Amino acid sequence: MLDKIGTLLGMLMGVSLVIFGIIWPDHLSNYYMYQFREFELSLEALKVSQAPIEEIQALKASFKMFQESWLGSVSRFADLKSLLIVLGGSYAATLIAFRFGDAMRAIFFIAKAFFKAKSDKDFLEVYHTVISLCEKRANKELITDEEISAVKNTDLQNWLQDFIAVDMVTEEMIEEIVRSEIEMYNYRSFEEIDMLEFMGRAAPAFGMIGTVVGLIMMLGSVGGEGGADIAGLMGGMAVAMITTLYGVLLSQLIFLPIASKRFQL
Repeated sequence: MLDKIGTLLGMLMGVSLVIFGIIWPDHLSNYYMYQFREFELSLEALKVSQAPIEEIQALKASFKMFQESWLGSVSRFADLKSLLIVLGGSYAATLIAFRFGDAMRAIFFIAKAFFKAKSDKDFLEVYHTVISLCEKRANKELITDEEISAVKNTDLQNWLQDFIAVDMVTEEMIEEIVRSEIEMYNYRSFEEIDMLEFMGRAAPAFGMIGTVVGLIMMLGSVGGEGGADIAGLMGGMAVAMITTLYGVLLSQLIFLPIASKRFQL
């Protein structure tokens, strides 16, 4: 049931984000476009009111200073619509393609790349923990719930409780516990890798969707009685170019490299 909900949620999210990219005003998505729109409106107001040329020149100089500042340079590449189309669209596709619970943990999978992965030493610790508890069980010593709770892995806790409940603990049982722990870790690791690689393939595709949306917006700004709408052209161009940039960066700088790193760990 949850998987079906995730599929429906992903479809609705993907369509909603594309529609959002079409109808959301450019000046509320990009700070540079906001400043440009304010400059145009102020300049038009000064011309209508026949303001002194000094005021007009001061306004132009102020906007030029903003363009040349670090804020002006950085804000050209920051666009909310582009980010939501690419990142949100990639995640929406992930909700459709994978189980709902796994897709909800996608952000956690990315964060795991910055944490220490399990090593042979970790699995040896599991082995020695199992041996120690089984020896206590064979010697008829009491094994407390606190000792089992001290084991960090929940699945391993359940296995230990099942095996300790029997009268005779064999070497094969211990091997099965450790082998199951390793197999479960490998299964989850490859599941994470598949999801990250999928998002790495989806991000450039949604970047291209954003590019098409931006080009259509540009065409809608050309022509008419008043000629070309410069602000509309710039807004469409921003969406068209920045979505492509975001798609490539997310794919080649985040998703695919992290998937490769997870494969090596």
